[in-house]
Amino acid sequence: MRRHHALAAAIFLALTVVHTWPLASDPARMSRIHDDEWLNAWAVAWIAHQLPRAPLDLFDANMFHPADQAMRYTEPLVVPGLIGAPFYWLGASPLLTHNLLVLAGFLLTALAMHRLVVHWTGDFWSGILAGALLTFGTAMATRIAHIQALHFYAFPLAVLALDRLLTGGRARDAAWVGVWVTVAALTSGYLVVLVVVTLGAAFIMRAGDWWGPRGAGIAVRLGGAAAVTGAVLVLLLMRPYLGAELQRSLVVDAESIAASLRAFLRTAADLHYGLWSEPFWDGRARSSMFPGVVAIILAVAAFATRQRCAPRGVRRMLTGIGTAGVVLSLGMLTPIYGWLATLLPPLLGLRAPSRFGILAIFALAALAGIGWSTLRERLHPRWRTAAAVGLLTLATLESLHAPIPYRELTRDEWYPPIYRTLETAPPGPIAELPLPHSGFFHENARYLLASTQHWRPILNGFGGFYPASYAEAVRRLAAFPSDNSVDYLQSVGVQTVIVHGSRLRTFQLRRLLAEADGRPDVRLQARLGQDFVYRIGPHDGREMGTIRPER
Repeated sequence: MRRHHALAAAIFLALTVVHTWPLASDPARMSRIHDDEWLNAWAVAWIAHQLPRAPLDLFDANMFHPADQAMRYTEPLVVPGLIGAPFYWLGASPLLTHNLLVLAGFLLTALAMHRLVVHWTGDFWSGILAGALLTFGTAMATRIAHIQALHFYAFPLAVLALDRLLTGGRARDAAWVGVWVTVAALTSGYLVVLVVVTLGAAFIMRAGDWWGPRGAGIAVRLGGAAAVTGAVLVLLLMRPYLGAELQRSLVVDAESIAASLRAFLRTAADLHYGLWSEPFWDGRARSSMFPGVVAIILAVAAFATRQRCAPRGVRRMLTGIGTAGVVLSLGMLTPIYGWLATLLPPLLGLRAPSRFGILAIFALAALAGIGWSTLRERLHPRWRTAAAVGLLTLATLESLHAPIPYRELTRDEWYPPIYRTLETAPPGPIAELPLPHSGFFHENARYLLASTQHWRPILNGFGGFYPASYAEAVRRLAAFPSDNSVDYLQSVGVQTVIVHGSRLRTFQLRRLLAEADGRPDVRLQARLGQDFVYRIGPHDGREMGTIRPER
């Protein structure tokens, strides 16, 4: 078993390098130049930074000053942050830490899926194929900037724990269900909802395993695990969200059911995109969920033979999970989403219901592993391994997206020299201008990444939501350095303002510089190129210290 685990890890590590190439060639500098990538690099760096200092204040992140518990406005990423913390503590940059977590997410998810399918089939190579189909397909390969989507391992492991509970009825398996739900919740809001919905669908579809005399014992164990898990989540995760208004209206990904279902015909894989899939991509396309020809054919094979290579009820359960994923990916285009939201209110906080399509990808990948196990048993033993390697190679070529468009990012690009002047600036929060309004607040991601070098509170922020204080800051700082804007900065304790002139129009920058030059309470402290550092001080005319700009 140890050799098998080591071999599986080696195979998946090699596939991870191939499918994410050229990331592994220089992970310290490779970047997608993507706002979500920079946000997540900041988030995992914040977790590593805060853990040894104030672990109970993990959600008091340094963005969206003066809002409290600012981490609640983005994905928690606690589990990926814990995995990446040792690298950060050893001196890895936030970008390197993030890129190592990208590679780790692919590897761990593939291993988890392998473990699940081997548990059902007893076939090592069927588990390898299923892990590859789930992990390296277009649904995940197109979301490399989202480590919360790549760290998906809690999903198959939660299904595995539930399967063992339903077949064995042991309390420890119920406890493992709770563990993996907790891991999902501490990774991503989307992931925990996907896991809970999947476990519910699986429990219903496997009614034959628990209905009857065994049902009471399973229900007690599962209920106990749910109660403990709920208490842990309230203490560890939900407390910062209490009293916060995070609900928002849904973003419908398509105008009709047919248009939404086209997501399952979209793929960015090199082979399919050039041959037929390109027309399915348009300006409104938000997801890519094509499972692959290999997965579809082998999933059909799982039902096309009477030979059973998986426990009773597994194929029915996977069918139910996949169907639930397709239906829920349509969002409010069907009433089912609204009905389920009454039982599971967090659904109303999900921006893109189309991501439920990953349930269908998971189900097809698992069924493909079962189908391949069935077919492999019909082969002569001499050819089974060769056929498995050949099919894995075919699946790899079909799903290949490499080379991924990366660019080398130098430290001066993500941490420009102007920030080094903060070493002699007064302590306290800072504001970076221009402050993007809510429709473009993703532009703040670059400021978050830069803040990992000084860790001062900043008015800027980015995530799935934003607090009311951010909207007020945008409104009052739009005309900086007006009286209204300076009064606001002083009211929230900001003494340092960085103005990025390259992001302003020429007439806006000229107005700002002229007005600031005429105010005794706004003093230019440093200038490097088109970046300016201002010190905000009292109106009493007292002399303010000077920041020495770096030459």
